Amino acid sequence: MRNALRRSRIAAGLALTATGALALTACGGGISEGGGAEGDAKASTEYVEATSGEVNLYTWSDYYPEELIKKFKDDTGITLNVDYFDSNESLEAKLRASDGAGYDVVVPSDYMVQILANDGLLLEFDSQSLPNGGNIKDDFMDVYFDEGRKYTTPYLYGTTSFMYDTAVVDEELTSWKDYFNPPESAGQVGIMNDQSEVVTSALRATGGEFCTTDGAELQAAQDLLTDFKPRVDTINSDGIFERLANGEQAMAMVWNGAGHRAMMDRPTLKFVYPEEGLTLWQDNFAIPSGAENIDQAKTFINWMLEPENMAVAVNYQAYDTGVEGVDEFMSEELASSEALNIPEGYDLAQPVQPCSNEELSNYTKIFETFRG
Repeated sequence: MRNALRRSRIAAGLALTATGALALTACGGGISEGGGAEGDAKASTEYVEATSGEVNLYTWSDYYPEELIKKFKDDTGITLNVDYFDSNESLEAKLRASDGAGYDVVVPSDYMVQILANDGLLLEFDSQSLPNGGNIKDDFMDVYFDEGRKYTTPYLYGTTSFMYDTAVVDEELTSWKDYFNPPESAGQVGIMNDQSEVVTSALRATGGEFCTTDGAELQAAQDLLTDFKPRVDTINSDGIFERLANGEQAMAMVWNGAGHRAMMDRPTLKFVYPEEGLTLWQDNFAIPSGAENIDQAKTFINWMLEPENMAVAVNYQAYDTGVEGVDEFMSEELASSEALNIPEGYDLAQPVQPCSNEELSNYTKIFETFRG
């Protein structure tokens, strides 16, 4: 029952409309204010199952199981080639530079779907035109970033926070303020190479509004990151769970799935639900507007909507999904994980919403100053 309630709350959060989302949302990426309107990308709703050829997948680092690459080839006859990025902004830059070409399937997070679709960089194909489109859970259909799922299907979803090793850190940490002001016992700290997560978390810690243009609020976040920088070991979204699991770092910003995997190797790690809130995100399969292998792309996405196939990714990556029927294949340790189960009464996990270009430019300046 607890898992069912948790998923209901998460689904409700992911279904928030752009106008109804609470203030506890992150603001990564930006909407091109002169960009194309919805529907500019060529629509393609005909499904033709491919039985040969190749499909080129562009996804997050360490985010697609090798087991599924082989299984997809065995099941369909199609070769799956996988390339990796480390942030939504890297994905966006690649698609803009190529005018949506170069890959057949990409994995943008919620807010980035909205940005890419608005600018005509995603193909409109309508998830319900796929044979397995009916496997998408009802609560995951009318999401704020793609109502009716015209451009995407769900992949995995989770949260972003930080964790620390209770066997090393001699204080209890409960907030983003604690993260950005770490105790000496934490040593050097890891942080993601992710503009949205870093700046948003700093604004949480300083009490600033998200997508703010207020100079004092932006300066407070900048000052916090400047003071934090000497305590930073790595600014890197790759290899997070390995560094935590092997004890290389005792504290780091982390996605909850990576946190769960690290806890399996190092049980003294604790995933924190900060008192200022955390980001609830959902990653999705989409087809770029310049994709060359569209039938193969749709065949791949439809294949991933099979519960047995999606369950392999869920159990390996340690995240949940919006695909019906996967729950029965989820491992018991994952279903009961502290990193995946949002505590009862904690309602501060909210989805990401995009900032305008003007607001985003402030984030970029803060992050580049921090990273530099």
